[in-house]
Amino acid sequence: MPCPNKDLCGSCGWSHIPYEKQLEQKLSDINGSFKLKKLSVGGNPLRCTEILPSAKAEHYRNRMDFVIDFQGKVGLREKGKWWRVIDNHPCFIADEKIDELFYKVRSWAQTAGLSYFDRKAHTGLLRYGSIRCASTGQTMINIITSAPTDESEKNQARSAIETLGQQTHPTTLIWSINHTISDVSFGDELKAIIGNGSIEEEINGLRYTISPNAFFQTNSSTAPLLLQTVQEFAGDVSGKTVLDLYCGTGFFAISFAGKAKKTIGVELVPEAIVDARQNAKLNNVGIEFHDAKTEEFDWKKLNPDIVILDPPRSGMHDKALQDIIKARPQTIVYVSCNYKNFARELIMLQEFYKVTAMRAIDMFPHTPHVELVTRLELK
Repeated sequence: MPCPNKDLCGSCGWSHIPYEKQLEQKLSDINGSFKLKKLSVGGNPLRCTEILPSAKAEHYRNRMDFVIDFQGKVGLREKGKWWRVIDNHPCFIADEKIDELFYKVRSWAQTAGLSYFDRKAHTGLLRYGSIRCASTGQTMINIITSAPTDESEKNQARSAIETLGQQTHPTTLIWSINHTISDVSFGDELKAIIGNGSIEEEINGLRYTISPNAFFQTNSSTAPLLLQTVQEFAGDVSGKTVLDLYCGTGFFAISFAGKAKKTIGVELVPEAIVDARQNAKLNNVGIEFHDAKTEEFDWKKLNPDIVILDPPRSGMHDKALQDIIKARPQTIVYVSCNYKNFARELIMLQEFYKVTAMRAIDMFPHTPHVELVTRLELK
């Protein structure tokens, strides 16, 4: 069902475009960015010619963060207006299980008797209801609040959240407390009300723990294509050392462990590294994980043969890019969710590397975003 509020909500800005046309436009935008930067391969303009469609064009997102405003409205923000919430508005790109839980969370929020967070006055409790699901059928509800002002409010909040658990029966229910005034959909103090505070996902036979504050691929149905592409582009890893920078919870690293001579992951988010180590145990593989910023960690001494790069949307830190150029590993598999930043970085990388494979994967239908995977080989 198309979005009834697409003119107000910015979550599915391309939903008015037929899906096949979206794929064509994404390829065109990628290649337009390459043309703008005058990127070439073998004397010809660099072009991406292949894009894999999402396995599901609708109801594919496995996580949604719903805002609770000072009036008790629950939904997504209006486009370009952080202070306005479209009440009772889920999202047609969210998994159906998330839609089902959204209506229950909204009803609970409006009848629980808890105060609502005022983002200007910085008063009140309820801030966000974050809902995640996995292809395994497991679900997570994470209620984000301000810190209770006293013991009475603390007990009232806990009792209300316990009631939510009785109404929704998720795999795990978490109460996350944000002690700051920052308007973010996560807390610095987490209490598991139901379950152990995490859910499990399975991609291509590999198992992954997902905790509330850790990143995981938001499109579970198409994540297998992304994983397969990275493995294909890395090639035969036997006898080689694979380094996964920005490794997160070990999504790529775990797929190489057991095949490569050695697998190493580097990630700056401590919660993600905790999950990554748990994921290695879940899959009975040995991986050397480092909790550090990529730009501050001296990974060059590890002499990796293959480096997997999957930086955030903002791209690589300048220092991290310079480290890559200095170390010059034989093979780089670059996974980018921002092709414009990738094009900018490729200007420097192409002095030492040649592009030998490239594939776009549409992990984000009905949005302008797309994943771009590129294999770079040392000249």
